Amino acid sequence: MTIKGWGATAALTLAALAATSAHAEEPPIVTDELLVSAGIEPIPTKEVSSSFTIVTAKEIEKFQYQDITDALRSVPGLHVVPSGARGTVTTVFTRGANSNQTLVLLNGMPLNDPSFPNGAANLAGIPLDNVERIEVVRGPQSALYGSQAIGGVINIITKTGKGEPSVTARVEGGTLGTLNTYASTGGSFGSTDYFFSISREDTAGNDITPARLRDARGEEEDGTETISTSGRIGTQFNENVSGSLFVQYTKAEADTDADGSTAGFVSVYQNFDSIFESTRLFVGGDLSGKFLDNKWRPKLSLSYTDQQSDSSDNPDAGGSVYLDRTANEGRTLKASFDNAFDLSNQHLLTFGASYTRDEFESSGYRDLGGFVITQASDAETDAFAVYVGDHMTFGDRFFATASARYDMPEDMEDRFTFTLAPGYYHPETDTRFTVSYGTGFKTPSLYQRYGFDVNTFGGFPSGVYRGNPNLDPEKSKGWEAGIEQGFLGGRALAGATWFDTEIEDAISIVFVGVNSTAVNIDKLDTKGLEAFVEISPIDELTARIDYTLTILKSDQFASTMVRRPRHLIGFTASWEVIPGTVLSTNAEWIDIYRDVPRDGFGFYVDPGPYTVVNVAASHRLTDNVKLTARVNNLLDTEYEPANGFMAPGIEALAGVEVTF
Repeated sequence: MTIKGWGATAALTLAALAATSAHAEEPPIVTDELLVSAGIEPIPTKEVSSSFTIVTAKEIEKFQYQDITDALRSVPGLHVVPSGARGTVTTVFTRGANSNQTLVLLNGMPLNDPSFPNGAANLAGIPLDNVERIEVVRGPQSALYGSQAIGGVINIITKTGKGEPSVTARVEGGTLGTLNTYASTGGSFGSTDYFFSISREDTAGNDITPARLRDARGEEEDGTETISTSGRIGTQFNENVSGSLFVQYTKAEADTDADGSTAGFVSVYQNFDSIFESTRLFVGGDLSGKFLDNKWRPKLSLSYTDQQSDSSDNPDAGGSVYLDRTANEGRTLKASFDNAFDLSNQHLLTFGASYTRDEFESSGYRDLGGFVITQASDAETDAFAVYVGDHMTFGDRFFATASARYDMPEDMEDRFTFTLAPGYYHPETDTRFTVSYGTGFKTPSLYQRYGFDVNTFGGFPSGVYRGNPNLDPEKSKGWEAGIEQGFLGGRALAGATWFDTEIEDAISIVFVGVNSTAVNIDKLDTKGLEAFVEISPIDELTARIDYTLTILKSDQFASTMVRRPRHLIGFTASWEVIPGTVLSTNAEWIDIYRDVPRDGFGFYVDPGPYTVVNVAASHRLTDNVKLTARVNNLLDTEYEPANGFMAPGIEALAGVEVTF
């Protein structure tokens, strides 16, 4: 994992490339590691002042992360919340900001779902077999990315083919009835590269309803299945123009245990046949150019996402009498024209414009024991934006980035946002200082403005939710200041960052009698500390510990303050025992601030802290064959990431990977 800072050159450079000749060995060529998500054009990580983390494909392989949610749990400042077992709806909270205030991207295209109630991204079912790296930039980023980037930005960057064609196949199985299969192929020929992948993840799972909420029918299995395929093709048309096309399609099904009621008005939380199905299509393409002796680098991008979700439920014998047939669909079309221009060796000027169209619609009905609600909502909105930035370097010590953006969302006031992020590195003591100040905003989701649904309390229908078309955008301003210090000749690095974000007009759900709607509350403040220590006493052994403190304050307590951890400690370590044999572990200790009870009895609950430990091992038999094994939740901890939804217990898996 790469965290901002460059105490050790090895932590901030790509692998050295060495070329040999018939006469002598050339010195290695060392290139700076780049942060793609730092702006329109990637910039060296050593020149980035905002807090960031990079999870590489090598780390994904070493720790055997199965999907995007596993990888993000290792990132400081982030809290990942699934609604039960793997594959169920999963959201992420960044530095205490709401889940819909983190912008999630796939190769730069937005994944936040317009049909999701608050417009957040569902992180469940996003595989890692085609992922090259995951970049997380924390703090207000609206000056770069516009709406939703209040808490930060997560950018998932997929693999490109290179070199001789190769094929990789992997299979693993284990407890909980789990069987996962993966296959990929990639390579290049001439000026064209390609990478294709397909995967299937299937598990019988665990009962996501905790024992305290089950009925007399006993325990059941809530399984999930996810099938995903993706492909990317890139080509160099000539010396000045290149292009690429990316497509990913995912189909998933999960048992959800939706709340219900018996004919005798007894709450039912264990629902044997409630199913959540989703299909997601992501398509993106771009044309890039290099002109004026490579000083001007324009890029035209176009992306389209279509995310559909269907909920179904039939009456259960001896259980819930509810019937559900609802469907939601969100679509996003985005076009952008970005430019990078080298004004001088000290100034990289970036500028561009974008257009985004969001659409959502819902259909179907829910029969809640004779109380029938018809789902029939649809809405769309357009937004234009222009933006400019300047990345500056002053010698080898000072660096800074200034960005500004003007957004013009439909039916909303125009918004101006900016970011200033200077930094300084003192090589004599291997010390780095960074400061960042930025503003952000988030337009209300289409559901928050125009949605319609039924409210349930303890599984019973209790009024309806109606959207509020008069909502104002959420606005934020935030700053952070950090210091990092290298030790032991580059073998150790420690750092701390204090952050403080103030969110005005935060959107929360309020009840008026039995009915509810979305309203703007006065203010929500989130501040805290991110600190870490990383050490690598030898090349084969690395360990890291992170601590995040999050303090929340609001003029009135609201739903925007739940499921945030007050304290979060993360630990990762890996050891290459002998060449080709790697042991690794990652662990979390989480102290949740507050949550909403699933059974509705009590306004809020304060969950206790919990610890989750995962371990993994791999051994390379040959250059082409590798064996893997891992144990998830080694301590068999019983915990509920969201109140009323139980996470899986201990799970052991073993697999084999073949490359040819």
